[in-house]
This record gives sequence, structure tokens and C-alpha cells, in this order.
Amino acid sequence: MNNIKPGALAKIVFGIYVLFAIHLPIPHIGGTGLYLPFNIMAWIFISLIIGLGAYQIFISKQFHFSQFNMYSWIGLALMLIPFTYQNNAYSNFATMRVLGLGSGILLMLAYQQFQFDREDLFNFLYMIIGCVLIQTLFKLIEQFIPNSNLIGILPIIHFGPMVQKNIFATYICTGATISLVLVLIDDRLPDHRWKQALVYSVPLIGLTQFYPLQSRTGYLSLLLGIGFILLISFRSIKRIWPWLAMAFIGLMVGFIDREAIRSEEAIEYSGNSRKTTYLLTYELIRENPIFGVGYGGFLPAFREHYAERKKSDSSIPFIGNNNMDHPHNEILFWTVEGGILPLIGILIIAGSFLSMVWKAKKKKAWLMLGMLIPIIVHTQLELPFYISVIHWFTFIYLTHMIDEECGKNYELAISYSYVFRGLSMIIPMVVLIYMITTLQTAMLITKFERTGHRDPSILVSITNPHAWQKKYETLIMKLNLIIAKQTKDEEKLIDYIEWAEKYVQHSPYLFIYYDLATAYESLNKRKKAWEIYRHAQYLYPGAKWREEQ
Repeated sequence: MNNIKPGALAKIVFGIYVLFAIHLPIPHIGGTGLYLPFNIMAWIFISLIIGLGAYQIFISKQFHFSQFNMYSWIGLALMLIPFTYQNNAYSNFATMRVLGLGSGILLMLAYQQFQFDREDLFNFLYMIIGCVLIQTLFKLIEQFIPNSNLIGILPIIHFGPMVQKNIFATYICTGATISLVLVLIDDRLPDHRWKQALVYSVPLIGLTQFYPLQSRTGYLSLLLGIGFILLISFRSIKRIWPWLAMAFIGLMVGFIDREAIRSEEAIEYSGNSRKTTYLLTYELIRENPIFGVGYGGFLPAFREHYAERKKSDSSIPFIGNNNMDHPHNEILFWTVEGGILPLIGILIIAGSFLSMVWKAKKKKAWLMLGMLIPIIVHTQLELPFYISVIHWFTFIYLTHMIDEECGKNYELAISYSYVFRGLSMIIPMVVLIYMITTLQTAMLITKFERTGHRDPSILVSITNPHAWQKKYETLIMKLNLIIAKQTKDEEKLIDYIEWAEKYVQHSPYLFIYYDLATAYESLNKRKKAWEIYRHAQYLYPGAKWREEQ
């Protein structure tokens, strides 16, 4: 066991994840977080790297950390305090995202234990852009050979694990910024033809997708990311002109596919909806600046506030997404739910990071900062970390690399290192068990959905509904409602009503209101049913409903 080199194993785990595991074609029904099998797989590999980091501490009896790492923990501590507030009735819905944030900081800490050299740090970047290329190649085959059905993968993949065009666009953009930075800072690049092939393939192949994707988020990320790097490196234009030429060719090739273009009307509607969401979220923050609306409370608070504002001002655009539990801006999200302390926590983390880069006074550090810009921009326009853990994984590694380049690092002798030996086994084991059972749940619910809900016995086989609790609950209760309506079972109808009335308090989904109303109708309580319909119409103005009889 003492011959084990955790750092070498961590490199293997990293490579297997980004070059193989993430590309596995696993069916899914969409969603965010652990609803997506790609994210489930990601956390398994993240836990393995964290476990290896703990084992490295056990072997070396040295604990490595940075000043930025300490500030990150302080920021996280502030973001935990709202769990103690009195308005935290729904805070359990925020638990997973806080765990995800903490796991990211642990992952960064694990990287520090391995003390990777410069070549290792660069090789991880090449793996990331390799991941971008693999995803792009899958998409190109699907785009230009739509009936190829390559080994049965293509009908499932679409955007690969990115599942959404903006997610895909910003990851391509991240790969593009990484490749450009490598051209500028990797002095060994001319000595390796395979590295050159990777670096110049990303702008040539990856950027072919920008025009077909029609992602405004992608356009903005590319403009700001590449523009920032070019601004810092304007004196090195001779060195990067081949990269720029490849990028130009890639963008031009993208014009071949014109079918994916959205109408100007759709784009304008999307923009107006986004602006309205930001405005209404800001109004909620002003009403609750100290404590927020409570962790997990954004959805009900936003729907109620939107309904009130829409009632008094008909010019406010219709926002019909009844699953919108995020304001499409990460800073607004933490602030509206948790109040001032999470905002301060974010500012401490971001401020310490930027201060670190500024004090370093290294051109290379600023160039590397450009690699983060696409993902940072995306977090202020959508919710990439919740949809795609590979974005979070990549973001953490890039942050760590910058920290290694210009941060202050410390080491501490560990007397009781055997504790870390235990953690090195416990952390991956617990995560592995949880994620494998979650993956089984995801696959069974996907099967149940895709077979038209015809076989309820599928749901009985689920071993871990925890990560899918909301979806699992709604499916089970929907089945009970259908049976109750068919059999005229008043007791089951009352059970559904009691459940649904509690459920809409934290998750006021339109379809739940509709089913709740039909349950009341089945009990011949038509007056109560129409009260439910009218309240749903109030929360979702513009939604189509049947006419009152």
C-alpha cells in the first residue's frame, strides 16, 4: 500500500473521466443535478480524487493548503449560516448545492496535496480540450450524417453530456480559451506534435458549432474570453496568428448549417423574459435584504411576486416556465435565498482570488484568468453548474491552476495522519454507493417515463429515491390519483389532496395545481376545484385552461 502514488492515480482518474466516462451514452429525461447520469458519474470521479488527496496526506504526513483555500472556507461558512434562519422551511432543497460547493473546495484542496509539476498541470489542460474535441466530433457526425446511427450512440447524445446548447457552447468556448492560452504559455508546445494537433484542432473543429448552436451566451463568452486574452497578449500576435486563422476557418465552416437559427422573435422573447426575471429577483432581494426568502424558497416566492406584479402591470412579459427554481444568475440566486451573508461569502471568495492574481503581477496569471471567463459569464446568465458538473469540475481545476501559479502556499505537519487514511476510503465508498443507487433510480425512472408510465412495477425496484425525491413523489402520487379516480376511492383522493396542498407550498408547479383541481372535482367539490384553477391562473397568467362550465 505504501508504494501507491496517489498523484499518479489522480491523473489516471482525471483522464478516464474527461476522455471516456463523460462520453458514455446513458439515456436520460433531462433536468438538472443528479437527474442527469453524466453528473452522477462526475461525482464518483470527484470523490475518487478527493479520496486520493486524503491518502496523499496520510503518506506524506504533510497537509498543503493555500491562502485562497482558507478564504474559500470562510466564504463557505458564511453561506452555511442561512440554514439556521427561521425562514428555512425548505432549506433541504438547498442541501445538495451546498454540498456541491463544499465538494468543489475539497477537490481543489485535494489537487494541492499532489504537488503536481508544471508539465502535469499543462497535461490536465490538454485532457480538457481533448474532452471538448470528442464532444464536438460526436455533434459534427450527428449534424452532417444524421442517419449514421454510429454504434447506436447518436440518437441519445445530441449535445452529449452538455444536454443544452448554451452549456455546449460555453464548454467549447472554455476549450478555445484554454487552447489559446496554451499557445502563449506552454514553451514545450513546439516539441510535441500531438499537443499542437490538439491546440489547433479546438478552434478549427470546436468553433464550427457556434453558428449552428445560435447561443447568445456562447457568443458573449467567446467574445469576452478570447478578447480578454488577446488584450493581454497583443504584443504576441505573431505567435498566435495560426490559432486565429484556425478559429476564423472554424467559424466560417459553421455557416454551412443554417437550420438551427432561431427567429428574431424568439430571441427577443427570451431576452425580455430574462430581463424580467432579473428585475423581479432584485425586487425580492430589496424586500428581504438581510435574511432572503430562505434557502429553497426562491420558486414559491418568485411565482407569487411575479403574479402580483403581473396583475398590476400587464406590460410585464409572460414567464411560463413553471420549473424555474433559479433566476439564471448565480449571485442573485444565493442573495435572494440567503440574504446578505451568502453575498458576502461570494465576494470574499471572488475578491481574494482577484487580489491574488493582481498581487502576483504576472502576465501568465492574467492570461490563465481568461480561461475562466466563459464559465464565469455563463453563471451570470444561466445555471451551468447545476446542469453540467463537468463545468464545475473544469472550473475548479482552472482555479486551482491559477492558485498554484500565483497564490501563497503553506504546509502543515500532520501528527494523526491515520485519520486521513480512513477518510480516503470512507469518502469514495459513501459517494460510490449513493451515486450508483442514484444512477439505478435515474435509469428506472427514465425507463418508466419513456414507456408511457405503463408499468408501475418499475418504480417499486428503485432503491434510492432520495436524489430524485420530488420527481419520485410526483410520479407515485400521480399514479395513486389515476387509480383513485378510476376506482372512486375517496380516501386515496383525500390523500392526494393533502399531499398536493403541502407540495405546492414549496414547489408550485402548474401540473400539480391542475391535478389537485381534478382531485377536488372527483370528490364533487367543484367550487374548491375552481378556486385552485383560478389560483393557478393567478400564478401563471397566460397559461391555457379549459373554459369554466
